[in-house]
Amino acid sequence: MKNNFAIVIPSYNEVKNISILMKGIRKLFPSAKIIIVDDSLPKENKKLKAILKGKRNTMLISRFKKGGRGSAVIEGFKEALKDREINYVFEMDSDLAHDPKEMKRFMEKIKEKKFDLVIGSRYLPGGKIINIAPDRTIMSRMINRFLYYWLGIHLSDHTSGFRLYSRRSVNYLTKTRMYSKGFITLSESAYKIYLKGYSIGEVPITWNYRVYGKSNVNTKELLNSLFCVIKMRII
Repeated sequence: MKNNFAIVIPSYNEVKNISILMKGIRKLFPSAKIIIVDDSLPKENKKLKAILKGKRNTMLISRFKKGGRGSAVIEGFKEALKDREINYVFEMDSDLAHDPKEMKRFMEKIKEKKFDLVIGSRYLPGGKIINIAPDRTIMSRMINRFLYYWLGIHLSDHTSGFRLYSRRSVNYLTKTRMYSKGFITLSESAYKIYLKGYSIGEVPITWNYRVYGKSNVNTKELLNSLFCVIKMRII
């Protein structure tokens, strides 16, 4: 998988973090194709363009308004599919929560049983969460337990944004209708892949809460996400 995977990174006001993340990725995978889908306003986007200028195998898709993590990833997927050499596509956060060093574990897992989606789980044995308040972890566990039963997919972490997809699952997601646009698209995409009959696996990861900037998820988005998840099994 040396040259046949792309990495899609949704971004919103993450200039400092992306600069660090890019260095980490390039150190391990100098020839990987990186697609950053940025929703920052023009002022922040301009800073990001300056950082990425001249970077090899790196594409910046600028949207200039917050359209949601889910829609940003789908747009990145569409761009990745234009390259016929791409067989796998990573999705990862831009806030340094995900360590590029763990990507090799995903690659080994997806080839193990020819999975169509491998999710990095904070809650599998060997996974962990650091630098975050205990109440946030409790809420995350409660949400994931609800999704486990409601969606009927036996996954330990439905809301992890560190993932590796097969080309056919990416192609499917770009052609099917997605009802969500924000972070809950993570749950919807896994659910649709599951309903399609594609295979899903998990690997343990360490999730590190951000050092720079602040989370883009607010109460309104959480409520909208809850409504969307409930609607998934009704539609």
